[in-house]
Amino acid sequence: MSKIRRSNNYFELLWVLAKTDFKLRYQGSVLGYLWSLLKPFLMFVVLYVVFSVFMRWEIAHYQLYLLLGIIIWNFFAEGTMAGLNTFLTKSEVMKKIYFPRILIVLASTISAFISLLLNVLVFLLIYLFSGMDLHAWMLFFPVYLILIYLFVVGISLFLSVLQVKYRDVEQIWEVLLQAGFFITPIIYPLMMVPEKYWFYLFLNPVTGIIQYSRKLIIEQSLPSLSGTLYVFLFIVFVVVFGYWVFNKLSYKVIEEL
Repeated sequence: MSKIRRSNNYFELLWVLAKTDFKLRYQGSVLGYLWSLLKPFLMFVVLYVVFSVFMRWEIAHYQLYLLLGIIIWNFFAEGTMAGLNTFLTKSEVMKKIYFPRILIVLASTISAFISLLLNVLVFLLIYLFSGMDLHAWMLFFPVYLILIYLFVVGISLFLSVLQVKYRDVEQIWEVLLQAGFFITPIIYPLMMVPEKYWFYLFLNPVTGIIQYSRKLIIEQSLPSLSGTLYVFLFIVFVVVFGYWVFNKLSYKVIEEL
């Protein structure tokens, strides 16, 4: 019973940490929580004007195509950045209270995931407003949301302990995220890339998650099962590897802070 009670206490603590992190993210701002919706929306507006007015691409439902890609990529970028800096931003709490260190990383990623879910709700409203109909394939979309969340967790576990020891990790990861945004087919259609390079694009599981989500929701068809299997296996590997590195190095975190 003590183990069950302890597990329940850890789940409660995880939820409290996640809620607190979500509330503090926009504390002091005039618009508060609305920023979690406005940031991707404003980015979408700018890119949509540029790539549908000044550089016209004939893509069916381009506004949905673009918005869905931005929402998923923003979660990946914000979630990994939040997880990466977890120990530095929560150092005071860690020094005062003992709890499994992994909880504080998970709390940061859950906070970002809450923003993702809110953005998905807004996307669905725009989707319906655009004249699109709900359909059965959309029921598989949560699978890709779970996969992108697990990918963020795996990377965050790995980067969070490295960031404590090597403070350059954040700068390097920011550069990689900026490069990844343009390499990943978010603002441009995949068809613009020569087919011989598709294999390399899809090595990044985020590309698969974005493209397969678009296929499910916008094209209303079943994505590649082999591609989805690759995404799943790659992410499982990242989570296992990230957890292994985290277990190896997390005990030294307090000493390094």
